[in-house]
Amino acid sequence: MSSRPARILVVDDAPLTRGLLEHALRKYGYAVETASNGQQAVEYFIKHHPDLILMDADMPIVDGVTACARIRELPDAKHLPIIIVTALVERQWIDRAYAAGATDYITKPVNLDVLRNRIHYILQAKRAEEALFDEKEKAQVTLASICDGVIATDAKGRVEFLNPNAIKITGWTTEEAKGLALSQVFSLIDENTQQPIEFPIQRCLEKGKMLDAQNTLLLHRDGKKQFAIEEKAAPIKARNGRIIGVVVVFHDVTETRKMTQTLAYKATHDALTGLYNRHEFNARLKRVLQAPRDEKSKHALLYMDLDRFKVVNDTCGHEAGDQLLKDVALLLQKNIDAHTGFALATLARLGGDEFGLLLENCSKKKSVLIAKSLCESLESYRFFWTNDQQEKNLFTIGISIGLVPISTQTLNPKSIIAMADAACYAAKNTGRRCIHIYQENDTAPANSNIQWISLIHDNLEKDQGFSLFYQPILPLRKSPNVGNCYEILLRIADPQNQLVPLGAFLSAATRYNLMPTLDRWVICKVLKWLTTHPQHLEKLSLITINISGYSLCDQHFLKRVISDIDNTEIPAQKLCFEITENTALTNFTGVLNFMTPLKKRGCRFALDNFGSGIASFAYLKNLPVDFLKIDGALIKNLLNDTVDYAMVKSINDIAHLMSIQTMAENVENQATLKKLKDIGIDYVQGNWIGEPKPLSP
Repeated sequence: MSSRPARILVVDDAPLTRGLLEHALRKYGYAVETASNGQQAVEYFIKHHPDLILMDADMPIVDGVTACARIRELPDAKHLPIIIVTALVERQWIDRAYAAGATDYITKPVNLDVLRNRIHYILQAKRAEEALFDEKEKAQVTLASICDGVIATDAKGRVEFLNPNAIKITGWTTEEAKGLALSQVFSLIDENTQQPIEFPIQRCLEKGKMLDAQNTLLLHRDGKKQFAIEEKAAPIKARNGRIIGVVVVFHDVTETRKMTQTLAYKATHDALTGLYNRHEFNARLKRVLQAPRDEKSKHALLYMDLDRFKVVNDTCGHEAGDQLLKDVALLLQKNIDAHTGFALATLARLGGDEFGLLLENCSKKKSVLIAKSLCESLESYRFFWTNDQQEKNLFTIGISIGLVPISTQTLNPKSIIAMADAACYAAKNTGRRCIHIYQENDTAPANSNIQWISLIHDNLEKDQGFSLFYQPILPLRKSPNVGNCYEILLRIADPQNQLVPLGAFLSAATRYNLMPTLDRWVICKVLKWLTTHPQHLEKLSLITINISGYSLCDQHFLKRVISDIDNTEIPAQKLCFEITENTALTNFTGVLNFMTPLKKRGCRFALDNFGSGIASFAYLKNLPVDFLKIDGALIKNLLNDTVDYAMVKSINDIAHLMSIQTMAENVENQATLKKLKDIGIDYVQGNWIGEPKPLSP
């Protein structure tokens, strides 16, 4: 009922009585209509549906009791209050009135004060009943509409109600489950142990507190389907505080949990080989070093590098190289699994054709035997490859291993990996397919880098010692204001005057702190080249230059870069510096200090390899980043991996919400390019777009 005055129909064949009642009721604030017999009362109700009927029992044509019975038969009159007014107080009349459906009766002569209160409380009860009905309907519709499953029980934990989603997930209908124990319908098993568990409903009933459970699976009635759920239970209390039941609410998180598990796996595993990745390997090594140890605790770290991998890659292409890496990973894992003399072994792909093996609770003698076994298994392995022209190729490969025993004195993870890396180089210099055990004051590893370091220093003195290449970056959103865009790449001439990429000498340059020198050399050469090519500069929109994380640790590097830019007339907004996501995460302060002054001059910044791990977007709010360069591993599997697709799309969506543009690297085919266009990526780069070419003199 609304806030309007209640409408009352007064039915009486006596005009004086009818008028008296009408006058009194209007005075009480009601809207009043009148009728002189029962037939008129029936007809009026059908047309107007009053809120209450006050009707005389004894009337001509159709008496009040008969009219009451007829009205009650109508569909809309189920909850209509009908008060019979009668001077007949004999029991049979009263019984007839109630049997006909009367709500109450009042005797003549009518006491107006009694009538006023009687009507007031009857209408009040009707409003409360209607409000309760409305709330019940809302609750029923809500329970039927929500995505959660809902089960209600009585005070003894017996099922009373299931909403549609609960029916779908459990396989039980309300009719079938009603009266059964909750544990019979709500059948749970532990996600980890796969053992049945019982939801602690008794604690909820006895203590009256909300409960929740974790890592649970709900078993469908058919015993075949399982749903990962998150569930809670709350007591239902009466007005006096007595617990009269429990409501269990649960949400199907099967797909969400699968996605989380997949993302967690991708964050710790190499996408190509399925082995642990470098990040997880470093984390496990750190845990081993931080664990309490005594003199009996012996561990070992093996750093492994494939021999002749480049021959396979260059001869047959990257597809063959990828297959070789997958085969080697399986071969190494199988060989390691065959050695059960130690407690734990962590095998990881550290990058490229490099692998790491952490042996816990393994003596030096045992670790050397394992290393020899790995060498022998790779030595006897033969790699077969048939290309598109059906040409068959057979390759023999090998592996060089650097081994570092981990003692109680060894504390620094970076130092251990550096030792193992250096020992691996020493093994390669010894003649490949060898094992080199790192010793204190070991000078052999350093010899492997002498040639590179000497070559870098010599070439820095030559005009043509280093070369700059560029790779186009294609904007996917056509705009007349966007000109040429590309990334600058560094090459060095080896002793045979062959150009090799930065990756070939990156390890040596990093180890001997030459990256700041190389980075500044690139910046100076790029600025000089742009100055001497004004026509090219005019058409240029964006040129990206990679900056090493090691350069950001150099106190003088930033000052020199600022000076180099200030001493040219090149628009700073055309310069974009690329910094890896890992550098931003591990050296946030250094990255921010580098960005801030250059950003004020108009330079732009890109985060490279973005999405290579699970990282928060929160730090982007505090970095003046213009572009996110999505990690190539995600782009490579975009067409076949739904998780990689979801990650790329999420990165793009969130970046755009933060007014950051996106770039996708490693675009190698038309299908990937189309998919990236559909997602809404802003820029793309890769060999399909354009291979690296030398920057003209």
